[in-house]
Amino acid sequence: MKFDNIVIGGGMAGLSAALRLVEAGQKTLLMASGQSALHFSSGSVDLLESEGDPRAALPAFMAAHPDHPYSKVGMQNIEASLADLQRHCAEQGLPLMRHETNHERLTPIGTLKRTWLSPDTCACVTDAPIPDSLLLATLEGFRDFHPALAAANLATHPRFAHCRILTGEIRLPQLAEFSRNPHEFRSADIARLCDKHHLVADLASEISRMVHECGEPGCRHIVLPACLSLGLVGPRLAELEQRTGCTIKEVATMPPSLIGMRMQEALKRRFMALGGTFLTSERVLGARYEGDRVVGVHTQNGDDQLFEADNFVLASGSFFSRGLESRLRGIREPIFDADVLSLDERDAWAGRRLFDHHPFMGFGVKTDDQLRVLRGGKPLANLYGAGSVLAHYDPIKEGSGSGVAVATGWQAAGHILGAAQ
Repeated sequence: MKFDNIVIGGGMAGLSAALRLVEAGQKTLLMASGQSALHFSSGSVDLLESEGDPRAALPAFMAAHPDHPYSKVGMQNIEASLADLQRHCAEQGLPLMRHETNHERLTPIGTLKRTWLSPDTCACVTDAPIPDSLLLATLEGFRDFHPALAAANLATHPRFAHCRILTGEIRLPQLAEFSRNPHEFRSADIARLCDKHHLVADLASEISRMVHECGEPGCRHIVLPACLSLGLVGPRLAELEQRTGCTIKEVATMPPSLIGMRMQEALKRRFMALGGTFLTSERVLGARYEGDRVVGVHTQNGDDQLFEADNFVLASGSFFSRGLESRLRGIREPIFDADVLSLDERDAWAGRRLFDHHPFMGFGVKTDDQLRVLRGGKPLANLYGAGSVLAHYDPIKEGSGSGVAVATGWQAAGHILGAAQ
């Protein structure tokens, strides 16, 4: 089975690479082993932690970190990759909003997290005035969003000093079917029920009741947990707004995160609509080589079957996605046995406290300036790395995780297309 390109990994980096390749007319296979980190993601795209415009901070940041993936991509390509992501998402009915500075996304616990792109259905704080009142609501019995906790934390933020933050519960008798097994009462289960039954009228009635009973009848800004649809939720929220006269936004819940899942599905649909081939539950185990080139890869479902291609993109993720493995003898990349950045002394891998800097966050696969993966100190000519499998960056400390994924995936594809010309 021969392709122009094989992309290993179905997360943000792999999808960014695959979309650019297939849109350029390349026969492209994307191999995903299962759930990606997007299932646990807010769906927002971080560029760089910065109070102002992160694009203005990037040149100095890259100069100070010459081995960082951003430095290997370059400013112009970083911006182009994010613009491409917005375009692809918009084509699938998932518009991403951004401003000239980072905006702040509301988290499930009521804190504010700076980010660059967010689905326009998300509850975010921008330069717009904060309303005089805000109602945080959940569905009765739902355990993965606690309005009282979120309200208490949000009330400590200076911009909300004048805002009356209220809480409420939506009571839907249709949710009684989950009462026998509360462990299944999760966002995805509620979303399936909402998709199966047209509950907009019931939801609108409950929202109106909450507003009436909350003691602030003029409250017109509502935040709900993201659990009203497995698919695109924009039309559903728009209908709720029309029925209630309220502005309604959603907040990502504890995993599984429907907002992240929707983004993955939207990009997957886009990739397949452009002619790409997507294989899921296909974990790649190893590769065959000819000199400094990868000839093909084999998987757990067919050890005797070789998936061949002219070029490959390794976007298999970090430890969470098993793109990197931690063993007693050190860190290992399991598919290509690529060179990895690590520390010999295990005690130095992590800080002593939970919120300390943890060096293992910067561990990963080494690449050259063209993002070609190193093996035995030399680059493999047709294997490129992208996303959180890469070394030399800390997505948590820098606030750069999904931005690096998009930029490196897009740029890896660019190198492949440039070599083909």
